[in-house]
Amino acid sequence: MRIKPLVLRISFVPLLVAGCATTKPKAEVKAEAPLPPPRVEKMREPLEVTPLELHFSGLRGAATATESVAVKNTGSEPVQVSEVRVVGLQASTFKIVNVPLLPMVLQPSGSFSFAVGFEPAADADPGVHHGRVRLVLTEDDDGPPCDLTGLVTKSKERTDEPPLQQVLEALGYDVDVGSPALALPAGKAGDQIEAPTFQRAKPGNVGYYLIARYTAEEDSLFGYYVMEGGKPVLRGIGSASKAHSQTLNPELDSESQASFDLGDVTFGLYLKVGKRTLYSDTKLNSGGAATRVYPLRSRGRALVPDAFVVAFDEDGDGDFQDHVFMLWNVNPTQ
Repeated sequence: MRIKPLVLRISFVPLLVAGCATTKPKAEVKAEAPLPPPRVEKMREPLEVTPLELHFSGLRGAATATESVAVKNTGSEPVQVSEVRVVGLQASTFKIVNVPLLPMVLQPSGSFSFAVGFEPAADADPGVHHGRVRLVLTEDDDGPPCDLTGLVTKSKERTDEPPLQQVLEALGYDVDVGSPALALPAGKAGDQIEAPTFQRAKPGNVGYYLIARYTAEEDSLFGYYVMEGGKPVLRGIGSASKAHSQTLNPELDSESQASFDLGDVTFGLYLKVGKRTLYSDTKLNSGGAATRVYPLRSRGRALVPDAFVVAFDEDGDGDFQDHVFMLWNVNPTQ
């Protein structure tokens, strides 16, 4: 089972221009995090493109599976589509495939689809690559774009894994984790907050799913726990096999769930890998803190209410990107 990442609708986002500074602090932009996470479509008449963006990851020099993009004419007049291409400084990292014969005239309610592949060159720079699918209608007019990001890694060696900052950037989130380095600072840094346990923020399910995994090839189990008689009682909701250990949006086992409902009970989070069980509450761990928690921010630093990134460090090396989760509809508790 593959769970699509949370993509956010933001009613207003201020324009940020690189290199420009403002003298007055800006009010935080708030963004909604609906439950469950929706399939977001970007609409700009007369064409509708689905999805809004695509996220890829993989080793340089190796192609990965393609992702589909659909285009539909939602207007009342025919629209000519002349070309589909990837643009941007790193456009060569991505490849358009399975495009129908163009140019074509798309009648009202008509649609077509194509696929985008991720094919970083063998000498591609590790890190986040960006591109954009451009629909050329006429010389002076384009259709709505589909934004592309790809996280390129050099190898599966531990020292070549991407740092947490790059993982979140590749997924479209603007969270400051405290350092761009693979090993994060020992103390609290960046947007990090203290959040050993949580409670539901509003009536309804709590969302929790795995958005990235960069770890050794081991099976893993994850879920939540509640304290009973002074001991944690584990309740699993998902698992990932060792075959999906170095990727964004890893495939989950078929019985995995993306949400749970505990009512207003306080709960913590756990991860089990091999014989190791790690908890969000440091007091339950034998080796110190195993998680870092960050309020979720989308592009433009828009704060998403009641939503958090929960990042696990399995082996104590300080990278905190072994398992990275999205958690929403919660408030932290102490």
